[in-house]
Amino acid sequence: MKLLPLFAIITAVFKRNHLANAFSCSSLAFRSSRGSGSNGISCTLHAANRVKLTSLNLSSDTSEATPQSKIEGRKNRVVSGYKAMTTAYLTAGLVSAKSSGLSTNLARTLGGYIALPAGLSYILISAAANNRLGSETYKRLNLAMLEYSALGSAVVLLSGGRNKILALAFALSIINCIKGYSYGVLGWDKKKNVSLVGDIVQGTRETIKGFLTMPNNSKAIGYFVATAMIASLKIQKMIEVVSFIQASGFVKELAMPLARFNRLALLTLCLYTLKDAADRDRLGGTTFIELNGLCAISLGIHAAFFTNGGLMTPLGAAGVFFAMFCGYNGMNEKIKRA
Repeated sequence: MKLLPLFAIITAVFKRNHLANAFSCSSLAFRSSRGSGSNGISCTLHAANRVKLTSLNLSSDTSEATPQSKIEGRKNRVVSGYKAMTTAYLTAGLVSAKSSGLSTNLARTLGGYIALPAGLSYILISAAANNRLGSETYKRLNLAMLEYSALGSAVVLLSGGRNKILALAFALSIINCIKGYSYGVLGWDKKKNVSLVGDIVQGTRETIKGFLTMPNNSKAIGYFVATAMIASLKIQKMIEVVSFIQASGFVKELAMPLARFNRLALLTLCLYTLKDAADRDRLGGTTFIELNGLCAISLGIHAAFFTNGGLMTPLGAAGVFFAMFCGYNGMNEKIKRA
């Protein structure tokens, strides 16, 4: 759990308003005490009047409007952050298209590394705007994006830091996913008495428990098998990354296997989210319709470009099957809603 110290820092940052208020009060007292004669009396009376007005405002409508405006401001900043993330990922994709042209490498890059994080950023815009960040689904997606962005930043650094726009997208994701997850746990008013670290631990336990729980319908079975397949590939790639580090250390050549592990880790959590939604008969929700489409793209690209032997191998064929499975389920649910 390398993210735990980071969330401890964020918890401390969320308390900064209390320190700011204390400093403001101390500053007022200092300015008042400096006056002498009539100026000193004037400053003292002015300070007293401010204290009285503040006391009166505690019971007035202003005290209700100010916290609400703060909440709206926080929400608007988080929504804007997700929009910036989406734009940054799409821009990185356009830059890749310009540099590589129409080629298999472009399809590999866009489908494997851009489409899923860009789509998840777009999904989180709606979640923030509609006050749904506290849902387990969106907390999981925020943490998944946070992990993807942190490891992605490491990939960019290892490769020499040449892709500035992708580095910016990862930086925006780290900042905004921390904020989005924190507000999801603590509420927009930050008044819920909940530990961020404790929520991460509890969420991890629930995810493991949910994955190990037998699916209760045919669609959930399909997502369960797809999740297990990609998770096994993720574990294999993780072993490869660890072995590489032990043999060669943190060198430039580590960037590619780490990027592939990162891609599989994000796809695994997205497929599990669909399995969880299928267990709860919630696939008709807009988020899950869109997530089905994203997973269909990612699985199809994986089958075509990231399996040894491509589509003609059992693993490649399985990838195509589950891509069609996700695509069909998403399209079918969308038709039902039309």
